[in-house]
Amino acid sequence: MAPIDFSVLVPVYDNETTLDELLDRLIKVMEARGGSFEIVLVDDGSRDGSLALLQRRAAADPRIRVFAMIRNFGSQAASCAGFDLARGRRVIHIDADLELYPEDIPALLDALDRGADLVCAYREDRQSDLTTRRLPSRLVNAYVRQRTGATVRDVGCGLRAAESYVVRNLAAEGEARRLLTPLMLRRARHVVEVPVRHRRKATPSGHSFFTLLGIALDFYLFTAKRPFLVSGVVSCLALVAGVLMLIAGPRLYGLVTASAAALGLLLSLVGEYIQRVYQLVQGLPFYQLRETHEADVVPPARNVGS
Repeated sequence: MAPIDFSVLVPVYDNETTLDELLDRLIKVMEARGGSFEIVLVDDGSRDGSLALLQRRAAADPRIRVFAMIRNFGSQAASCAGFDLARGRRVIHIDADLELYPEDIPALLDALDRGADLVCAYREDRQSDLTTRRLPSRLVNAYVRQRTGATVRDVGCGLRAAESYVVRNLAAEGEARRLLTPLMLRRARHVVEVPVRHRRKATPSGHSFFTLLGIALDFYLFTAKRPFLVSGVVSCLALVAGVLMLIAGPRLYGLVTASAAALGLLLSLVGEYIQRVYQLVQGLPFYQLRETHEADVVPPARNVGS
């Protein structure tokens, strides 16, 4: 098989209303760019007609490759699956909701041509809601910059491009795959940022604020040297308050408060690490694909990337 120049990776979750337009625009952009390309779409357990639509498009165009998770594993897992399945020398990642413009992809590829091995887009005039999207995003961006030493402004932007070696063998990173941008920042040698356009979603987000919060907490627990410092401090303060109530009264409330605080302090620490060790020992897959019908992909139900 001849080498492929570009792989465009699109994780999909309940994006039926935007997929046809997205694919048409991606094909137009990549054809104008020149070189061979493929579009790799990973359906993350969509509940609408996304998968059926993608299968119809793939049957009509061999450059479109469609894969489906056996259930919903989350956006980061779908992206990891796409990176594992991509065959291009360069990989472009874009979300399926059309918040970002496929027409901005050439600017990222131009930066790769100038010597970067990872290009991160940042939304110059972000249109998302302040309280549920922009404010949490700013907090996560600040924390990631503090932990990685990188200066990337928009960790959560779904548009990025990289040389293939930056995203190969992600299974070796273990739990770090739960937040991909910091992982890629650590692997890349020359990182460039490119401003891109942004528009508000026309349809409700497939991944909620709580999903994004969960991803951020995963990154915190994985990278923090003392991941339970905050909960430990709260439990300690509650324990002190309980002891004071035992001394000064009311003693019943003090006993309950002190007991709950002590248990919270111990169980939150021990339980989280026992769970993580248990999951690693069990070898649970980070994601799992349905049957693919492609000779170049691993057999069905194999734990790809684990």
